Amino acid sequence: MNNDIWNPAGSIELAHRQALTCVCDAYLFHLVSLHRRPVYRHQYGDISLNQPALQGFIDSYLKDKGWDIERRRAHYINILDLIKYLHRSNSGFIDWGTVPALTPRGIRWMNACLSRLGEMVNSYGGWKGYIAAVEEDQKDENRL
Repeated sequence: MNNDIWNPAGSIELAHRQALTCVCDAYLFHLVSLHRRPVYRHQYGDISLNQPALQGFIDSYLKDKGWDIERRRAHYINILDLIKYLHRSNSGFIDWGTVPALTPRGIRWMNACLSRLGEMVNSYGGWKGYIAAVEEDQKDENRL
């Protein structure tokens, strides 16, 4: 299983998806270990997260910055704590696997992304204000 990250069985898209899934799982496990549920605590309120939402958010953020799929995959692998994962020893009796972990830098990066999201949503006056602004933009695009 450890080789799946380094030598994917399929394509670069599969390797990207696997690395992104590991990063999102690791961050969600981190949040649950802190708050007993998958929420990012922002100064303006909690941001509830699940894996699909987190995957879409961080991947589209990097894609919008112009990062290609290979660069995004490399970034995800770099923020995973692979040393801890490869040298795991949960139990000598039964080991059903180890949850992925992020490096401290990876945790800081994920926190910074969600902090920026919270600031952006707050600038619109909250989530309802943001949704209204997006819908207004879509109406404007449809008129053109």
